[in-house]
Amino acid sequence: MRMRPPVGATSRWLARCTLPTLALLVAACGSGPIPGQSTTTTTTTSSSGGGCTAATAKTSITIDATTSLKFAPATACLKAGGTVTWVNTSSLPHTTTDEPSLAANKADAALPAGATGWNQLLPHAGSKFSLTLKTPGTYKYFCIPHELLGMVGQITVVS
Repeated sequence: MRMRPPVGATSRWLARCTLPTLALLVAACGSGPIPGQSTTTTTTTSSSGGGCTAATAKTSITIDATTSLKFAPATACLKAGGTVTWVNTSSLPHTTTDEPSLAANKADAALPAGATGWNQLLPHAGSKFSLTLKTPGTYKYFCIPHELLGMVGQITVVS
């Protein structure tokens, strides 16, 4: 004879496990750029290969948050004052986050001295977020729900 769980046990288990996880994800995603951060809607695609120099840096770049749980391109080279635009090209929710306190692995987040971090939700396919990066240096960012699966990226900003 097969034993059945008590009536309501399954729904109580789902509520105990699913709701806290969902609440944590929503709380971690944030709702926009940190106050005082510049945003725009430039969308020119480029990638970075080799070393990042003033000669190779772009004034605008687009980075896709993909179904394969990667940022594409994973590395980019941007001129100081240039704009980066992240676009969710998958059906999964993603974030673009460079807040060291929110990183599961502290090596996945880095900001140049004096730069301000960000945490932006890209909830569905077609969602976009643009940010102007003015401070030269290396920005290491990640996707909160997929960071431990390797969804990390890096932008080098040069003068």
